[in-house]
Amino acid sequence: MFCSVFSYSCTSSINPPDDVTNDIKVDSSHYKINFNKEEQTILGLGVEIQSDRFGPKYDASDPVNGIPYDLIPSERTRLATELVSGFRYLRVAMGLWFRGLTNNDKNFTERYPEQLALIKEMMAEAKMEGISLEYWSPAPYWKSTYNLIGGTLRSYDAAFLAGFGDALAQDVQYFKNNGVKVSTWGLQNEPMNGDGNYPQCNYSDDNYFKTFKAVAPKIRTISPETEIIVDTKNGNYGTLGNLIRADATAQQYVDSWVYHRSGQNSDNVIDARDKYLYKTLDKPVYQNEWAYDGEEVKTSSGEWRMVNLAQSIMNWMTFVNSPKWYFLHILKPTNDSNWEGFGLGYYRRNDDNDFSKFPDVAKGTFKHNWRNFNGIAGFLKYMEWDSKRIDVTEDSIRYDHRIMAWRKPDGKHVFALTNRTTEEFDFVIELDKVRIFSGHRYNRDFIDQTLPAISGKNTYKIRVKPMSIEFWTEEDTTSENLSINNTPVNAYRTKEKVIVQGVREGETIKVFHTNGQQIKEIIADSNPFSFSIQSKEILLIRTSLKTLKI
Repeated sequence: MFCSVFSYSCTSSINPPDDVTNDIKVDSSHYKINFNKEEQTILGLGVEIQSDRFGPKYDASDPVNGIPYDLIPSERTRLATELVSGFRYLRVAMGLWFRGLTNNDKNFTERYPEQLALIKEMMAEAKMEGISLEYWSPAPYWKSTYNLIGGTLRSYDAAFLAGFGDALAQDVQYFKNNGVKVSTWGLQNEPMNGDGNYPQCNYSDDNYFKTFKAVAPKIRTISPETEIIVDTKNGNYGTLGNLIRADATAQQYVDSWVYHRSGQNSDNVIDARDKYLYKTLDKPVYQNEWAYDGEEVKTSSGEWRMVNLAQSIMNWMTFVNSPKWYFLHILKPTNDSNWEGFGLGYYRRNDDNDFSKFPDVAKGTFKHNWRNFNGIAGFLKYMEWDSKRIDVTEDSIRYDHRIMAWRKPDGKHVFALTNRTTEEFDFVIELDKVRIFSGHRYNRDFIDQTLPAISGKNTYKIRVKPMSIEFWTEEDTTSENLSINNTPVNAYRTKEKVIVQGVREGETIKVFHTNGQQIKEIIADSNPFSFSIQSKEILLIRTSLKTLKI
C-alpha cells in the first residue's frame, strides 16, 4: 500500500515493480561512488516559521494569526511529526513573524500569549535543535523611522552601535532564558532592502560592516556556541566580503557566508560555484531561504519545481560543499496568494470563510503541498544530521540528472538520484564492493514509495522514472530481511511451477504480469519454495530483496 500525501488516501499500486529494466534503451550516464573520499559534514536542513501575520500595521493592534497558534491541537501535533520532523533549525524572523516589543521599544518579545511556548512545543515534538535568529527589522527605538517598516538605523556612531549591540545580545539571551537554543544568528535579512511596506532595515555595505564589527563580538560573548552568518546578499563575493577580508578583527566573527538564491534553476549553482567559493576564508557557504515566487509558479510545472528543489539541495552540497540548506515557510494560509510557491503546506485560518478555495481544508487544519514537500521529504528522512558527504565521480555533469551520496553517522550509506525530465533515465553506478541498497521513490503522487532492493553486484543500473527523486539506502548484509544465509535470490520455471530460492520463511512474494496487474500473493513456507502458475507469459516475481523477470 502506498499513501498519497496530498490526497490522504491509500490505494494498492497497480504499477509493475520499477527496478526491472525493460529492453527499451534510454539515455544513461556512468557514476562512481568514492566511498573512501569524505567531503563536508552535512549538519542538516532548516525552515522558517510564520508565527504571526502580515500587518496590517505591524504594531500591537494587529489581529493574531500564525502557526502553530491557528491550528487545532491535533493538527499541531501532526504538523510537528509529519511535516517539521527531520529539520534541524527553525528560522525565526525577528521584527516580522516575531515582533512583540518591550515597553521601551528596544527589544523583542512574544506578541501574544503562548506564542513562544507553542513554537517550543512544536520544536520539541519535531526534535529540532534550535533557531536561526535573524532580523528583518530591529526594534523601533533603533530605527530612522521609529517603526518596524522600512528605514535604516538612526546612527552609526560608536556609542549608538554599542547600545544597539547590547540590545541584540539581550534578544539572544531572551530565547536562551526561555530554553531555546540559538544555533545561528544573523544581523539582517537581505540588507539591500528597506523601502518595502513590511518590516525591513536597509544597510549599505559600509554601514553593515560598521554595525557588524560593533555587534558581533557581543553576540559571541553572550552565546559562544552560536553560529554567526553574513549576509544573505552577496556574502563572500561582494563588497562586504572584501571589507571583512581586509579586517582581521571582523574575520574572526564570521562563521558562515550565506546567500539568498530563492527559486532559481538548480543549474545556476553549478554554473556559479566558483563565485560562491571565492575567497571564503575557509568558512562554509550555504543558502538559507528557498521558495518560488509567483512568476516561477506560472512558468514552470509543479513537478519540475519539485525535482528542481531537490536538486538545489544536492547542488549546493555537492558543488559548494554547503553544510546546510533552508526552505522558506512551513505553512502558508489558504488566503495567501503565495501558498503554492512558498509553503511546504497550506492551512485555513479561523478568519478565512472562502470555501470556494480549498474546500477540503477545514479551519485550523492543513494539507501538504506536494510541489515543495515531496521535493524535500526524502532528505528529511534519509539524510541524518551530521552525515558526511561522499565524493561521486560523474562521466559528465548533467543538469537534469543529479546524484549525491553520503555516509550516515551509523556508517551506512545513502545516495540520492533525480530525473528532472519527461523521459526515463539510467544511472549506471559503480561501487567499491558488493553492497545491498533498498530504494525509495518520491514524486508528485507518492512519498517514500518502496522499491525492491538491489544486491549481488558492485555495479548497478537504476532506471529512474520521469520527474522523480529516489533515495537508495544501504542495508545490513547480515539482516534477516535479506536472502537467507546470503543465498542469492533467484527464480526459475519448471513446467507449471515457479521455484524461488534465497527467501526466508514467512516472506510475502508477489507475482505480476508485465503490464502491472498483480496475479497472486504467496507466503513462502520454505526455502526454496514453489507455487503453481498457469500463465506462459513473462512474469515479474517480487521479493523483499529484488524483483526477477522469468
